[in-house]
Amino acid sequence: MNKEIEEIYAPLLLFVKKRINNKEDAEDITQEVFYKFSKAAIAEKSNFKNLLFKIAKNTIIDYYRKKKIYNEEIIESTFVINEKFEDSKNEICSCIFKFIDKLPKEYQNIIEMSEIQDISQKEIAENLDINYTTVRSKIQRGRKKLQNLISDCCNVIQNQKGRIVNHKCSGKNCN
Repeated sequence: MNKEIEEIYAPLLLFVKKRINNKEDAEDITQEVFYKFSKAAIAEKSNFKNLLFKIAKNTIIDYYRKKKIYNEEIIESTFVINEKFEDSKNEICSCIFKFIDKLPKEYQNIIEMSEIQDISQKEIAENLDINYTTVRSKIQRGRKKLQNLISDCCNVIQNQKGRIVNHKCSGKNCN
């Protein structure tokens, strides 16, 4: 029987690898299939190839079921992080006006219109009768100055997309 197992191992592993993207997981599943086969209480194991492939198919299904549960746990924990993100965002938004007021006068109105009121840069240029390029430059410089003011006062933690996920105020330069 050992010779037959050696002959079937490579095709069975290939069968599992085609259905599992991770090489190590595929090897583990193949070993698990042989373990389950050895524990099977079958008197006649003459047609063992079909049985091995059936066990492999069911083991792969179990693998993906477990993986789905794991993914659902990740998704649930993401909601908790998003709630923290909203809390941090709301706290920072409540004090952002203090920082905008600290900006030089030429940036205050433009930054408030752009970042708080969410008015497009073209509309700001039209409303203030300023060249569009000038508005873009002032918004960029104003954002940088605002970022410096905030970072002098608080340690802001951002995710990969640059969104604020948490913050911790140091109490320095926050007046």
